[in-house]
Amino acid sequence: MTTALAVSARRARTAALRTVTAASLAAAALVLASAGPGAASTTPVVTAEAKARAAALTVDASCPVGTGTVTYTPGITVAAKQTSLSFTGSAGPCTSTDPAITAVSGYSGTGQGDLGCLSGGFDAQGTIAWNTGAVSTATFSSVVDLRPGGIPVIVATGPITSGKFAGSTVELVIALLPANPLGCFNNQGITQTHGPVSLTVLH
Repeated sequence: MTTALAVSARRARTAALRTVTAASLAAAALVLASAGPGAASTTPVVTAEAKARAAALTVDASCPVGTGTVTYTPGITVAAKQTSLSFTGSAGPCTSTDPAITAVSGYSGTGQGDLGCLSGGFDAQGTIAWNTGAVSTATFSSVVDLRPGGIPVIVATGPITSGKFAGSTVELVIALLPANPLGCFNNQGITQTHGPVSLTVLH
């Protein structure tokens, strides 16, 4: 696929990613709210439209608290450029339709695309290892999105192609918090970020 076609395809997927993002946030909010008053107080604010989308979806697993690390080669700068990356992390506790699922013991993946500190996107493949020993294999289409406060996050969404929850959609949201934000402005760029993570599986 040529660079122009790849960019066009990624832009087309971005709209779909944002739709799934809104729905999964709403679904996660509903799961947290059902856990009791203490959990409900931490529920994010979601729109009526997002809640309506979530009503048509089933949350297979919701893991709103986790940590993750992303490594970039070459380092990312303000301007998006061709970059290879790898990501690892864990999440939990989780709420799931499978009562045995209580955490993500580890997830990992690799990908490449046009990526910068504030924008860009990439395609990736990865695995999710659950606390039960079950594994999910997924492919991701990913974009960098700006959240309140100007914090850039990677929103990686795609189908689980095999293993646990095969046929469902997974969304991984990783905050990009570099140790030295000024690294975006030098030639070397930022080679690694670490931050909070949320992981949701829906169908």
